[in-house]
Amino acid sequence: MRKRVLRRIFDVWELIFHKICHLEDIEPGVEHLFYITRRRYLGRMFSVDGVSVKRFDPVVELHINNALVERRLRENENVVRAMVQLIRQARQSLPALANAVQGDKYRDAEVLYGITFIHRGIERLGFQTLPLDESSLMTRITKWHLRNVLKMLNPHADDILRTHSSMLEPRLVVATKAGMIARYQSPPEAGVETAEGSAADYGATSAYSFTAEP
Repeated sequence: MRKRVLRRIFDVWELIFHKICHLEDIEPGVEHLFYITRRRYLGRMFSVDGVSVKRFDPVVELHINNALVERRLRENENVVRAMVQLIRQARQSLPALANAVQGDKYRDAEVLYGITFIHRGIERLGFQTLPLDESSLMTRITKWHLRNVLKMLNPHADDILRTHSSMLEPRLVVATKAGMIARYQSPPEAGVETAEGSAADYGATSAYSFTAEP
């Protein structure tokens, strides 16, 4: 009963969060791994590919499709295999993401960023990862939140957190908008082929990570 109540609360929170943050599909009518929104950056300064991002600069903020993550986890008892599929899904979503960030709403944003558990091998997709500020109260709140979302999405979350704690440290995942457009503005067929290769590379590392970002 308690789990059902918590799950209902989580589902309602997801709906509210999407509306409050004005999350958008990257391609209307197609399910992808990412949602996006335009936001003023509130973290500490960082640089990616020569572009510096300071507090209050406009950014394209990435959010994960938790419903898709949950389905992959339920379909695969092997968590690493589920993560491989999610990395493949990410790669297949990136051409649509590159197209979406060219809209007028994101004209003044030069960088894409998110906080996620899925970062093992993500450099192959054109992103960079950066550590969070461990002294920040916001970092502690973020870690607490992500772990609780993981528990909502996976009934074996406690075991996963215990056995893979060192790999479940969230990090900033960042990329320039220009870099994403240059890399992924290509025919859909090319994106699908490369996605297979990226997933295979990821699987070969036997690395595990998980995203539970709202």
